[in-house]
Amino acid sequence: MTNTAAFPVAAFQAKRLVELLRRELAPTPGRWRATLRITLACVAASFPVMAFHLHVALIVMILMFLISKEDTTTTLLGTVLGIIGVTIGCGLLLLTYVCFADLTWLRVLLVPAFIALGLFLNRILTLGPLGSAIGLPLALGMVVPDVIPSTEFLTRFPFYVWWAAVLGLSVNLGVQYLLNPERAQSVLVRGLTSRLETVQTVLLGLAAGESRHRSDSLRRLAIEGAAEQLHLLKLASAAEPFLKNHHALVGAQIILVDRLVTAAAILEEQGLRLPNQAIETRLRHVARATTTWRQAVLESRWPKLEEGFDVLAKDPGAPPMLSEMESVLQLVSNTNPAEGLPEELKKFPMALKGGAIVPDAFSNPAYLHFAIKGALAGFICYLIFTLTAYQGIYTSVVTCIVCSLSTIGASAQKGVLRLAGSAVGGVLGVITLTCIFPYVDSIGGFWFPFAAVTGLAAYVTFSGPSLSYGGYQIGLAFYKCVLQSYGPYTELRVVRDRLIGILLGLTVFGLINNRLWPVKALETTRAKLASALQTLAKLAGLPDENKNPAPRLAEAYELRLQAYQEFRAVHELLESSKFEPGEEFRRKLETISSEAQRLLLYLLALIQHRADLRPEAVPETIRVASARFRASFAAELQILAARAIGPTDQPDQNLQGALVELEQEVASQIGAIDDAGVVEQVRARFALYQAAVPIVSQMAGQMAE
Repeated sequence: MTNTAAFPVAAFQAKRLVELLRRELAPTPGRWRATLRITLACVAASFPVMAFHLHVALIVMILMFLISKEDTTTTLLGTVLGIIGVTIGCGLLLLTYVCFADLTWLRVLLVPAFIALGLFLNRILTLGPLGSAIGLPLALGMVVPDVIPSTEFLTRFPFYVWWAAVLGLSVNLGVQYLLNPERAQSVLVRGLTSRLETVQTVLLGLAAGESRHRSDSLRRLAIEGAAEQLHLLKLASAAEPFLKNHHALVGAQIILVDRLVTAAAILEEQGLRLPNQAIETRLRHVARATTTWRQAVLESRWPKLEEGFDVLAKDPGAPPMLSEMESVLQLVSNTNPAEGLPEELKKFPMALKGGAIVPDAFSNPAYLHFAIKGALAGFICYLIFTLTAYQGIYTSVVTCIVCSLSTIGASAQKGVLRLAGSAVGGVLGVITLTCIFPYVDSIGGFWFPFAAVTGLAAYVTFSGPSLSYGGYQIGLAFYKCVLQSYGPYTELRVVRDRLIGILLGLTVFGLINNRLWPVKALETTRAKLASALQTLAKLAGLPDENKNPAPRLAEAYELRLQAYQEFRAVHELLESSKFEPGEEFRRKLETISSEAQRLLLYLLALIQHRADLRPEAVPETIRVASARFRASFAAELQILAARAIGPTDQPDQNLQGALVELEQEVASQIGAIDDAGVVEQVRARFALYQAAVPIVSQMAGQMAE
C-alpha cells in the first residue's frame, strides 16, 4: 500500500520538475543572443589560452559567465570592479607568499582566516563582485601549495590568476560591446515604455467597460516598483554621459511613472462603479497622454503634453486614482527641463540610500557567523584532503566557499545545482575526451565540442534564477576536463575527484550550517516580512500635512522604496525556502506576503490622495476621527509584524469598530461641507479605507491559524 501511494507523489514531483525546466528554460530572443555572445567570447579567449599555454585557464572562461549582464554598462562596471578586486587580492597573496611562504604552520592557519575574510567582505560590500574578487584569490592561494607542490609555480601563481582574470574579463567586455546593443539607458527606456504601455492598455479597457478583465502584468509592475530602476540609474550614471547629465530628469520620470502605475493598478482593482461619459473621456485623455509620454521616452526627451490637465475640475463620483494620474500628468506638463525640476519633485529620493558597505556591517553578528561557518567548513575539508594526501578533492574547499549563503535553504539550493551541473558537465567532458578529441588534430576541431557545451552552459546560465547557477557549473566541470593540459590527455579521474570533492564539501558544510548558528530561510522570511509590515505601519501612520504636502510625500516615497526592497527580499527567501521542510508554512507566508503587497498599493494610494484632500478643507471632527483610525490601523500592522516573528499576547485592534466610528462621523458631518468636490474626495478616501481594512483582517486571520 505504501509503495502504491508513493507512485502519485513521485509522479507529481516529476511533473513539477518538468514544469520548472520548461518555465526556466523557455527560449527567448534575448536568451539566445546572450548565449551567442558568451559562446563567442569563450571561443575567442580559447585562442590565446591555447597559443600561449596559459595557466589556470578555468578562470578565463568562468569569469565571463559570472560578470556578463543584460546591458554593457553594468558589465563594464562589473569588469572594472572585478579587475580592481583581483588586483588587490593577488597583490595581497603575493605579499603573503613573500613574507610567509616558508612558514607552513602559519600558511595553514591563514587558510580559514582568508576564507573568513573573503566571505565577510562578500556579505558587507555592496559593490557587486568586489568582495569575492578580493577573497577568492587569497583563499585559493593558501591551498595551492598542497595541490601543486612546485616552488616555481607557487611564486608565479598570483600572476597567473591576475592575467587569466584580466584576459577573461577584457575579452568578454570587448565581445559585449561589439555584439550587445543594450545599454543601461535602453534598459531604463524599455522599463518605462512597457509600464506606460500597460497603463494605456488598462485605461482604454476601463473606458470601454472591460473592468472585469484585470491585468496581472500591471499589478506585478506596481509591486515591483522603481527600486531596481533607480539603482540601475545610480550605477549607470558613472559610465554613461547621457544618464550622468540628465540624472535628475530621468529619476523624476521613473518616480512619476511609478506613481502612474500604482494609481492605475488601484483603479483597475476597484473598477468603475458608476461610469459615465465624462469619466470615460478623462480615461481616454490620460491614455493619449501616456502614448505621448511613451514616444518622448523613446526619443530621449522630456514629454510635452499638448492637452492640459485641470485637476481641480473634478466630476462628482470620479475615482480618486484617476485624479492622481491626472495630477502626475499635470506635473509632467508643467515641468520645464531647462528650468529644473519643480520643488515637489526635488524633495523625492532620486537614488537608493546606502554606500559601498552595508550600514550594519560591524554591528550585525550574522555576518561574522556566516564567515566563521564557511571558514570552519573549508578548513575541515582542507585538513581532510591534505591528511589523506588526496589532492584531487580540493574542490571541497571551493564548494564550502561558493555554497556559503545566508540561509540553509539557499545553501542547499546552490549545492544541488552545483552537484547536478558538475555531473552534467563532467559527463559531457568525458564524452568529449573519449569520443571526440582522439579524432581531432587542430584547434578548429577542438572548437566544435567546446562551443557546443559552452553554448549549453551559457543558455542555462541565462535562464531563471532557479537554474542559472547550474549552467555555470556545467561549464566549470566541462572546462576542468578539456582544459587539463595542452596535449593529448584522456585522464578521467578529474571528473571523479571533482564530484567527490563537491560531495565532501556539501556534506561538511551542510553539517556545520545546520548545527552552528543555523539560519533557516523560513525563519528569515518571517523576520523580513515583519520588517516589511513595520514599513507599512509607518506609511499608514504618516500624519496629514497642513501646509506643504511635498515633504510628507517625499518621506512616503522613501518608505515606498524600502518596502519594495523588503518584499523583494521576502520573495527571494521564499524561493530558497523550497529546499527546506515546511511547505505548508511556506505557502502560508506566501499568501500573507501577497496580501501585504496588495495592502501596500492601497496605502500608497491613500498617501497620494492626501495632496487632493487638504486637511483644512475637512471639518475638525472628521480629521480627528480619521487620525484615530490611522493610529489604530498602524498599531494593528505593528501587532501583525510582531506576530510574524512569533507568538504575541497583544490583542488585535478593533479596526472594524474604528472604521464604523469614522463612517458615522463622516455621515454626520459631511453635510457641513459646501464644496461638492471635497465631499467626493472625503467619500473616496473612506472607500480606500473600506478596501484596506478587509485585507488587514484577512492577514490577521491567516496568522492566527
